[in-house]
Amino acid sequence: MQSKKRQLMLGAGATALSTLLPAGKAVAVATTPVRTLVAAYFGGWCNPMDSSQRWIHGDNPWGTYPTPARPKATHRMGLFPERFPLSLQAADDSNQMAQHYIDEEILTASQYGIDVFAMNWFRDEFLNYPVINFKNSPHNDRMAFFLQWSNNSNTSNDPPQDTREYFFEGIRRAALHMAHPSYWKIGGKPVFAIYSVAQIDRIIFATRGLPSDYKYAKGEAQPAHDAFLQDCHNIVTNVLVHNDNTGGITGVGNAAKVMNHGLASQPSTIPTSGITGTLVQSMYLLVGTSDIGSWGMCETVQGMYVYNIRSKWVGDTQVKVTSYDDMMKTAVSQYNLYISSMRNFTHGKTTWWPTLMAGFDDSPWQASDTLAQHCLPTPQQFAQHCAQVSAAHVGNTDTTGGITFICAWNEYGEGSWISLTSAIYNSRLESIQKYLKNGVPYTG
Repeated sequence: MQSKKRQLMLGAGATALSTLLPAGKAVAVATTPVRTLVAAYFGGWCNPMDSSQRWIHGDNPWGTYPTPARPKATHRMGLFPERFPLSLQAADDSNQMAQHYIDEEILTASQYGIDVFAMNWFRDEFLNYPVINFKNSPHNDRMAFFLQWSNNSNTSNDPPQDTREYFFEGIRRAALHMAHPSYWKIGGKPVFAIYSVAQIDRIIFATRGLPSDYKYAKGEAQPAHDAFLQDCHNIVTNVLVHNDNTGGITGVGNAAKVMNHGLASQPSTIPTSGITGTLVQSMYLLVGTSDIGSWGMCETVQGMYVYNIRSKWVGDTQVKVTSYDDMMKTAVSQYNLYISSMRNFTHGKTTWWPTLMAGFDDSPWQASDTLAQHCLPTPQQFAQHCAQVSAAHVGNTDTTGGITFICAWNEYGEGSWISLTSAIYNSRLESIQKYLKNGVPYTG
């Protein structure tokens, strides 16, 4: 079945991808090479749907709206057949939770120069199957993975998610995955991304008894962030170095403490540099934010990125981009601003990863067209965008690390994908390989 599926994915008479892959193993955990490509991977395409998501998407992510969460919605993924992945069309079943799907995704991605999957991760509570299946794949030596904690919506009270205890438990669970041989490392440290820094500030404010709309005083934010994040580093150290799978977490709720090899840290009730004032860095920690100032200065933060580029500043007002061309121009402006700012503010300590956008059109997930952005690229526009990102790295690898974050491998609902579908086939992957991975100039 799988050989037939490969042929269908590639087209009649095409050569199987497995025969085109280079001999030997891809570098998964060594130091970062130039032009490292990281693609976000979203695991929301299992059928039947993960039980935690049925309220939003129904039993089938490709099924029909309305659902309880979106009672006025008239759209469904079935109305967008161009987004349906060829891996599903060519398979004998429709359950993307099956092991062979991630096996095929790894083979395809690595063939076109994708080095790493940034797994959208939800604290092992749901949509966890891509992480488990990647770890179990016989092809997991061809590329690497790391966890991108999608913590932006963790605001419910059951369980109470804006607490130190909840957050630290998430870090402990992540650390257990970091021990896998295919987990991506930079400089020997496992890479871990926290998608939203807003939750960290909410927890800090709640712990210190401050209002949720509190504004940091000058010079206050960076030490407060470092105090919180040092505990996160300590938890990972406990798991990976001291073989303590509890992560050293003690206490409950906002009184949670972290035992760092027998020493108790202080809860972040006041800005502090941690238990000794010296950071013990256990991971290559990324935070998803455009707030370069306080976060870029943190000792605990090793890199920064933004997941997608959907808005721009016009004067003092932030507005949505209106077309893919507008998105491309906004991306270039972002690269120019952040690369120079990171170099000036953080003295080369912290990297900033440029984001490559495969587009954005979330019509299937929205209740009406008025809420969606329609920013899908032509093949020419996408090729040009790949060359733009490539150019951003030239002369700036001290800041970018030569790493590109791609949004995304398979965000079909949001309209941001580079994987094989009937609409684009492998055109975006070929552009990425040619213009971004290999740095071939785009001539139009």
